[in-house]
Amino acid sequence: MIVCCGSGGVGKTTVSASLAMAVAAAQDKRVLVLTVDPAKRLATALGLRGIGTDPVTVSPRQLHGAGLPAKGEVVAAMLDTKSAWDRLIERFAPNRRTADRILQNRFYQRISDAFIGSHEYAAMDALYELHQGGEYDVVVVDTPPSRNALDFLEAPNRLADYVGARLLSWLAGPSGFGRAMNFAAMPFFRLADRLLGDDTLEEVADFVRQLQQLYGGVQARARDVYRLLRSPQVGFVVVTTLEPAPFAEAEFFCSKLREFSMPLRGIVVNRVLPEALRNPNTAAAATALEEHPKLAAWLSSELGQRVSAETARSIGETYRLFNALAQRDARQLSRLERLGAVPTSRIPLFTDEVSQLEGLVRIAGLL
Repeated sequence: MIVCCGSGGVGKTTVSASLAMAVAAAQDKRVLVLTVDPAKRLATALGLRGIGTDPVTVSPRQLHGAGLPAKGEVVAAMLDTKSAWDRLIERFAPNRRTADRILQNRFYQRISDAFIGSHEYAAMDALYELHQGGEYDVVVVDTPPSRNALDFLEAPNRLADYVGARLLSWLAGPSGFGRAMNFAAMPFFRLADRLLGDDTLEEVADFVRQLQQLYGGVQARARDVYRLLRSPQVGFVVVTTLEPAPFAEAEFFCSKLREFSMPLRGIVVNRVLPEALRNPNTAAAATALEEHPKLAAWLSSELGQRVSAETARSIGETYRLFNALAQRDARQLSRLERLGAVPTSRIPLFTDEVSQLEGLVRIAGLL
């Protein structure tokens, strides 16, 4: 089980798909990449009409045509958060009647894929189920686009805390529902009834009363998931860019993995600027273009095409901007060893968008 983590917007989905392809290229393995709400361009890049909850095999012929003669098989699927929650209810409800009451509750239907942490818990639960099923040799999980990567690690405990919260216990107790209904006389609840419907409070109270019966099962699953995440069968791969905010979050996440005794196996640094941009001689030339208008006339003579002073100055300014960014990248790269003594892959900033299978194959080669 390979878990790709990182803050939103760092390219986790693309890296996850490429990593699955890299594994299949090197070993005769059946590899599943499980993504959360993948972009349409990823399905196009994989040569698929679409990615759904049913696993779809990527054509070996297309992989070979893109330059990846895979030894194994690549399968892609999308995580359906709502279906994952429905399975959780059915699994942990004490009986079919309780499960049906929760599943049919309108309040549950509205929030089951919307509250904080729902995607993270669904992804982690799916990882556990796939591990137990044993259908695939390798599973690469693309974690959800979270507010921060730590949400994924905290999801099982957060759900257990949510189900067992004092407010829910109070509402679900022998007299809790009556107390909640007595509140209906208060102005806030009268307003809620008008806005949300006359049965809103009753449905909420019934939902939390039934939800309490799942607490023991949810707690046990959280313990099982954390045992798996600490086992040798699982490896975390942290994906980051070199911008200060995502890089700082990657540092924090790696420190938390060590704190939780969870195995960090690799780091992928995405969108790295080429080292050539840090060449001091070229930077000096760019400064000269900015500061000496007469260089435009010399460029015009050399190129046999008119170059205005404004154009020459813009070229110098643009290069110096990229030079400053490349210098920043170099400073960030020097801090990589703080993240962990693990293999590190650097993915360059491509000038074209990775929207074709060849782009994913190119990244797979770098992994």
